[in-house]
Amino acid sequence: MEEKALRGSIKPYLDKLTLGVIRILEASPGVTEVTFVEKEPAERHSIVSWEQKNGCVLPEDLKNFYLMMDGFHMTWSIKLDDNPMPLGSMTINSISKLNRLGTVPAYTLPNAPTLADLEDTDEEEEKGNKDQPEKPHLDSRSLIFELDPCGGNGKVCLVYQ
Repeated sequence: MEEKALRGSIKPYLDKLTLGVIRILEASPGVTEVTFVEKEPAERHSIVSWEQKNGCVLPEDLKNFYLMMDGFHMTWSIKLDDNPMPLGSMTINSISKLNRLGTVPAYTLPNAPTLADLEDTDEEEEKGNKDQPEKPHLDSRSLIFELDPCGGNGKVCLVYQ
């Protein structure tokens, strides 16, 4: 793995942080150029400021992540005809770029899907199983923040109820 700006203190935590993705990619035939670029740790006042601005408290594990590194970007390629071709990317935005998503975009096509369209409307099934945590709602009942823009092909989000 190419380690761009990788501080020594973070190396032991990379496997947990990426859920083993780096290890899996490096062991996969044909995968090449696995890179991980971390950002310097966020300052505590930046996190407190973000929480005040957005009216919610980040979970402790996410705060600890931002205090360890203020986001990261990981990429990998595959070999195609002996030439590397970019294939994947994983990003966690820095705290300053952790932006709230609305349920309805300002500019949209009449039949374009929104986050509310992903809502599971089967409330009866959910109420019947008390052992399961309540599912988050992807509408105005939740606060939704973008962690990874997925290159415009989707979104990875943090959802608060």
